[in-house]
Amino acid sequence: MPSICDHLLRAAGHVPLPHIRGIVWWLDRLLKRPRSRDFEVNFDGLRYRGQLNDLVDWNLFFFGSYSPQELDFLATAAWVLGGTTSGVTYFDVGANVGQHALFMSRRAAHVVAFEPSRLARERFAANIALNAIRNLLLFPIALGDVDSQGRLGSGFKGNSGSKSLTWTLAEHKDETVEIRRGDDLVRAEGLPRVDILKLDVEGYEKQALLGLRNTLLADRPVILMELVGKREKSGFRNEPELHASLYPEHELFTLPNCRKAKLIQFDWNSETMVCLPRERIKAFRAILPHPRKNRPVDQFRSDT
Repeated sequence: MPSICDHLLRAAGHVPLPHIRGIVWWLDRLLKRPRSRDFEVNFDGLRYRGQLNDLVDWNLFFFGSYSPQELDFLATAAWVLGGTTSGVTYFDVGANVGQHALFMSRRAAHVVAFEPSRLARERFAANIALNAIRNLLLFPIALGDVDSQGRLGSGFKGNSGSKSLTWTLAEHKDETVEIRRGDDLVRAEGLPRVDILKLDVEGYEKQALLGLRNTLLADRPVILMELVGKREKSGFRNEPELHASLYPEHELFTLPNCRKAKLIQFDWNSETMVCLPRERIKAFRAILPHPRKNRPVDQFRSDT
């Protein structure tokens, strides 16, 4: 259980002051307390059970959420696409312990999540059961460009979301996981059309997108995707290769790290990319860069 000191730091973390996250982080490490403490808190109207030794849960406990700008963008996208009926389907590829998918279960008609890591998935599934969520389907697999088996790496200690199919720090901690080609799985399972796609698979994004090629062309979802790496970004050698893996006639933006969602001009060296189909761009005008009057929309086309 969290200590009195933990709850005091949590109260400080919920105060809207500049640099408060850095201050709480520094104080928490200065105190050097055990980090395996379990907790239960309210998260967006849901009961959430987590562990303070995990990055996502640590942020959720002390600050209310992890990556609040991503959650705010996803909420905005659900409202733009579904209005007050929330009649949208959200796909979460690389769901980890489920924060984003749990959040979207209250804003989308259907949530489809994919998480190959057994430990992360068990924690995610426990919170689904705790809240009796009925509109969330969790698959124990990774998505790629071919059906196969892969080795899910160890990741960084204390960061369950850092496990990758492309690298590892400790081979003896690797986990053999099932990989399915996304298009084939969507068809075989009769899954609904994808309106919003979140993709965070630690460098395996290119393979996941290639495996979903036909689904992307048919559904043209709003995409929120992590870009990791230096020489390559999420498996892509350059920006044109990234554009070619998406559907035609789209525009890319960067989602900066701040509490509220806003989109800025795309930066290849950023960590978070948003892809909007051309026909949806005007609907997101409230969070788009300004001014846009003289800036034409990029319309990328593919012959495949």
